[in-house]
Amino acid sequence: MPTTPPPETTPPPPTKDHGRKALGAFLRSRRERADPAHTGLPPGGRRRTPGLRREEVSLLSGVSLTWYTWLEQGRDINVSPQILLALTRALQLDEVERAHLFRLAGLPVPEPAERSFDVPAAVRTFLDTLMPNPAFVIDRCFDILAWNRAQERILGSALLDRPRRERNSVWMLFREPLLRRLMPEWEAEARWLAGLLRQQAAYELDNPRFTELVDELLATSPEFAALWKDHDVVEFRSSVRRYDHPAVGAFEVSYVRMALEEAPWLSMICHFPEPGSEAEARLRELVTGSR
Repeated sequence: MPTTPPPETTPPPPTKDHGRKALGAFLRSRRERADPAHTGLPPGGRRRTPGLRREEVSLLSGVSLTWYTWLEQGRDINVSPQILLALTRALQLDEVERAHLFRLAGLPVPEPAERSFDVPAAVRTFLDTLMPNPAFVIDRCFDILAWNRAQERILGSALLDRPRRERNSVWMLFREPLLRRLMPEWEAEARWLAGLLRQQAAYELDNPRFTELVDELLATSPEFAALWKDHDVVEFRSSVRRYDHPAVGAFEVSYVRMALEEAPWLSMICHFPEPGSEAEARLRELVTGSR
């Protein structure tokens, strides 16, 4: 006889109410931990409990006492990024705590005012461990910030013998003749990369480097100008890239992009051939000189 299936034992996903309570509990914990001496408030009398009073958080942040109290109580109210940033300052939160606060509120985490474009030493070491597979690190403007020797072997002087501002994936694709010869599917790559750069515009329109790059390409590359005028926007998708290298002939590699958790405005592009394939043998020969 058929039996009744056992009841579902997987816990339900967190509800909005659960998120509000977690937000309130976190705010309360940071308020109780805050040091009144570091807030700029005038010295007060003896405190029965550590940390700040709700009234003081309201004064420091400009958020009404009623509104802040509702937040700590986990009430179902809408909270804006501006309010969260004000509370971040009032409660003296660090970057990790600020990001946690925004996530609990269900809002995108704002990036720090000052972004570092220094590639961490561990990431540079990791690039080298990927040998003989080519890999490099880029920012949202597609400037190439670090790479391994395998990437050098593929691009050669196209990557190395140029000023830093030209060491850019989009710039090289449209301005460097060697890449046209290396990439038999150059037209498709060009359209795809222009669409990716257009997608990044939503993040970087206020970035002078982004404006500099686009303006230079518009002025020097009719092909880029035509593609940019189309306003096509694409998301990154892992795919296959084909090369026809003068040293070893044709081969193809898959590629993926991985964001760097500690600096999400940077990402690593990693290429790899199918294991045991002729492409793997040719890539190894190009990079190491032997199969």
